Amino acid sequence: MDLCKLLAIALLASIGNLASAAENNNPFQGALMLTSVAPFVITSGATAGTSYIPELFKSSKSDALAFIGSDGEIRGAQFEQACRYYRSTYKPALMSDAQLALAIAAAG
Repeated sequence: MDLCKLLAIALLASIGNLASAAENNNPFQGALMLTSVAPFVITSGATAGTSYIPELFKSSKSDALAFIGSDGEIRGAQFEQACRYYRSTYKPALMSDAQLALAIAAAG
C-alpha cells in the first residue's frame, strides 16, 4: 500500500513539473503581453487611483460649495479637514484648494 502511494506522489509531482515548466516559452506571447495587457493594467491603475474619492471628501460637499460661493472666504471644518487630508496624501499637491473644492462639489 505504501508503495502505491509513493508511486502516485512521484507521478503527480512529475506531471506538475512538466506543466509549469513550459508556461512562457513563446516569445510572441511575451510580446503580446507587453504591448497589449501591460498598458491596459497601468492605465486602469492610474485611473482608479485618481478617481477614488474618500468618504471624507463626500461629507465635505456642502462646505466645498460654501468655499466656492464665497470665493474662498468661508472654509468649513469638513472642507478644511479634506484639504489637510489631501495635502498629506498627495505630495506635491496636484491641485489648489479651489480646484479641490470644485472636484468635491462635482463628485457624486
